[in-house]
Amino acid sequence: MELEQEFYRAMAYRVRELAGGADPFIRRRLLGLAERYEAKGGKPSPVSRSAEHPLPPLRIVSPATAIPGPGEA
Repeated sequence: MELEQEFYRAMAYRVRELAGGADPFIRRRLLGLAERYEAKGGKPSPVSRSAEHPLPPLRIVSPATAIPGPGEA
């Protein structure tokens, strides 16, 4: 169990490092992800703005619809 907690703590650290160089929208999402990793790692995290105003879920577009075919624009 300790190995799993250490994994989540390390992931939280890595995600926070990535957030440092990201644009504001991505930064908020990455910091929210880091908080979830910290919670799984057993380290309590304070309530943040992301908990008060949850971010919308990611919109996933299938590859077939993401790239227009010939003659489509």
